[in-house]
Amino acid sequence: MAIGIIAMLGGIELIGVTSWWLVALIWVMAAAAITTLIHVENRAADPIIPNRLFRNRALVTDFALFTIIWGAFMAFLTYSPMWAQGIIGTSALIGGATQIPSSFTDFFGSESVAPLRRYLSPHRVIGLGIITLTLAFVMMALMGIHAPYWLILVAGAFEGFGNGACFNELQAKVQQDAERQDVPAATSFSYLIRMLSQTFTAAIYGIIMNAALRSGVAQSGGKITMAMLNKLSDAASVGDLPRRLLPAMRVILHHGLHNIMLLALGLMIVALVINVFAERRERISAPAGITHEAE
Repeated sequence: MAIGIIAMLGGIELIGVTSWWLVALIWVMAAAAITTLIHVENRAADPIIPNRLFRNRALVTDFALFTIIWGAFMAFLTYSPMWAQGIIGTSALIGGATQIPSSFTDFFGSESVAPLRRYLSPHRVIGLGIITLTLAFVMMALMGIHAPYWLILVAGAFEGFGNGACFNELQAKVQQDAERQDVPAATSFSYLIRMLSQTFTAAIYGIIMNAALRSGVAQSGGKITMAMLNKLSDAASVGDLPRRLLPAMRVILHHGLHNIMLLALGLMIVALVINVFAERRERISAPAGITHEAE
């Protein structure tokens, strides 16, 4: 499992850095390791990850939503401070403060789950969280290069509430949807896939950012270099850059950040669609006369 996970991540990290044949070779190694893992797990008396978890459609939906939502969450967590420092020109301290509103609203989102469950089904609580997260990424995707700092804070407040609501409800739903003997394995696996999702999407976001920066450097005709762009989001070194080139450099950085936020927005839309179809499926398959409160 470790070899397979590390190889998959390494292959993603090397995209655009080395030759495609080497990336393909690493992915083949990852596929071989994961295939071997599945073969051994199917024969094990006490497998690490029981394959019966993946025959539970409701549980697989929970895992998919965890993966997608946490992958999108990484975009705001990683790149909103860079947006504040590199584009707006704040200090590192103020850039890091973009995470403060989400810290407060995450708590309120988490605490709102229990009261909401008195009136809404689990999938509708998740849907509310997804919609709130989607609004955050709509704001980030629509922000221009001259957007004020406070807009990032507002987006962060939406992101925190949605993240808190989705986390609490999905974690409870995983434990409800799993068979009794599978609750420990399902709970720990949901944590594993969140960590893997954050790791893989962070690598993918890095590829998107590097592609945008390289394209901007190429179009600058040699006036702007990657080293200069790397200093742009560092408050300690931005003063060393030529002031006349700062607007053009911020346009290049904004292009990369905008593409990342668009991808995160797309992930949230996918999560919303999955959640809607999952709710319909559960409603259709539920026995007649069984209400959410009775469940």
